[in-house]
Amino acid sequence: MKTWRAKKQEIHEKLGSERSEVLEITAQLINLIHKRRLELGLTQEQLAARIIERGGNLRQEHIARIETGAVVPRIDTLVTIARALDLDLFNLKGTEEAASKTYA
Repeated sequence: MKTWRAKKQEIHEKLGSERSEVLEITAQLINLIHKRRLELGLTQEQLAARIIERGGNLRQEHIARIETGAVVPRIDTLVTIARALDLDLFNLKGTEEAASKTYA
């Protein structure tokens, strides 16, 4: 089994730095969402029910595929899940500092 570092390098070489960075950020958001679901003691089925109650349309099976990395979700899907978990993706620790950096 490959280490995460080796897998990241493989992805970087295959997809290029920009796409691999997008995938890494997506993976970090998925991890944050997964941890929050567990903190709240929710099953994937209960999370899907919350999403549907709030007007979304996401089944437990899709949540499972997202959490296991079988699919790469769109950002709007991640936002929908985060909202159902009362997780504010715009106020994460470090976001403000990252946004204020100047890039040459």
